[in-house]
Amino acid sequence: MKKRHFIALGLFILAAGFIVSCSKINLATELGQGLIPEVDNIHTFDTTLDVETFNKLFTPANDTFKTLWSDRQFLGVISNDPIFGKTDARMYFQLLPFSGKNTLKGALGKRYLDSIVLSVRYAGTYGDTAMTQTIQVSEIDQATQFHLYNTRDTAVAYSVRDNSWLTTAGILGSASVVPFRLKDSTTDIRVLDTVKIANQLRIRLDNSFGQRLLGYDTTGANDAYSSDSVFKTKVNGFALQSVGGGNALLGFALADTANTRITVYYRFEKTDTPGDIDTAVAVLNFANQSAAANYIGRDYNGTQIISATSDDIADNILYIQNTPGSYANLKIPGLKTFPKYIIHLAELQMESIYDVSDTVFNAPGNMFLDVYDSTKSKYKLMPYAFQINTSGGLSGYDPFFSARTQGQTYYYKKDPLSNNSVKQWRFNLTPYVQKLVTGAVPLYTMRLYAPAYSRLSLGDPGISADLEAIKFVIPPAAATSAIPAVGRVRIGGGQHPTQKMKLRIVYSKL
Repeated sequence: MKKRHFIALGLFILAAGFIVSCSKINLATELGQGLIPEVDNIHTFDTTLDVETFNKLFTPANDTFKTLWSDRQFLGVISNDPIFGKTDARMYFQLLPFSGKNTLKGALGKRYLDSIVLSVRYAGTYGDTAMTQTIQVSEIDQATQFHLYNTRDTAVAYSVRDNSWLTTAGILGSASVVPFRLKDSTTDIRVLDTVKIANQLRIRLDNSFGQRLLGYDTTGANDAYSSDSVFKTKVNGFALQSVGGGNALLGFALADTANTRITVYYRFEKTDTPGDIDTAVAVLNFANQSAAANYIGRDYNGTQIISATSDDIADNILYIQNTPGSYANLKIPGLKTFPKYIIHLAELQMESIYDVSDTVFNAPGNMFLDVYDSTKSKYKLMPYAFQINTSGGLSGYDPFFSARTQGQTYYYKKDPLSNNSVKQWRFNLTPYVQKLVTGAVPLYTMRLYAPAYSRLSLGDPGISADLEAIKFVIPPAAATSAIPAVGRVRIGGGQHPTQKMKLRIVYSKL
């Protein structure tokens, strides 16, 4: 009888142990990378490989990119980021007559200006929302070939690091603004019905410019309104820049034609009843034939990031700033000799290093990893990480932008030393590493960066010439609009003592 009790007790302990082992949650499953076998060091093993990390700066030549005209543009000055230095963001854009036609009433010489106001749709602030900035509006010089920055039927915008080709002709107006107040409602009494408006930057322009607009017509020597192209020969566009104070970048939406516009308030003498005066409003909007450029200037003098990019020595801290900005090269030499095992998970893991300034200047919304093909001298998508879907686009973004939680591309954790919140990123490289250890693909240097916009071809070897020529857009169209300039973060490099970047591999021997 006692023997039976011992047998029963033994079976109970085995069953309990089995239940406990089965109920153990796998780290990869928690983070959305998919179910992998339990690591038991008998059939399945877990190891990490060292990563060599090197800070780099994008140059103006390779840091200009095209975005959609519906994407957010940025304006303002960051004057005191203790880690990443200064940023100067300026907006350049064209506003055109509504529908490309003259909507002015009354005859030439009998239109009388009341006021002219530039309004731009406000879309949020990155940085200190309480510091006042003075925004200045200038006219773009006619000698600037600004109109070349648009396509035949769709307006586009460029984010540029070099604005030397964009010259201005004169100041039209200025206003001092406190960023957090831009969302407040104000009363506009210069329309037929008094209305409340909010989320607008509003700057009153010089009356002489408004009277100039009222002096144009559709024919003859004063022709400006017969077509968009003719209007551009009279008014080439507008430049906005911050000229005083501030420690933030302000986001704006050009495509919101209800809120981004120049409004001319004027009176006119009716042609059918001479001497009878009426009021009217004329509008210039951002339209299909408008051009736009968003200048993002960086000044790294005297900062941590500039000292970290001055040599080719591996770095223990990486400085990643949204484009136009910085990036890092990553090398994993241990993959060269890794055996031909079954790879269940190959996950590149990294986390941010907390600094008090992170509460003002947060991390980028996008973090991405691609590879450099030295045989073709170009960057391309991580091999085998993406697939062509039925519509001719790419699938596979979500697990590669690192597993997403509630729409974010990073996870939060508490740093055990400082108790501050830090961010984690995890990139799933499993398909690439599996092909690599079997010799189907070479070992590449990887590039870690925060792209507002990038165009890359597939990285899989042996793809057709047609697919080689296709440039897939990063981030995907299904994501939020491309947002340049905002976001920066320090990340533990491969040699960091407490927050080390590493490649975690879960594998089984053949």
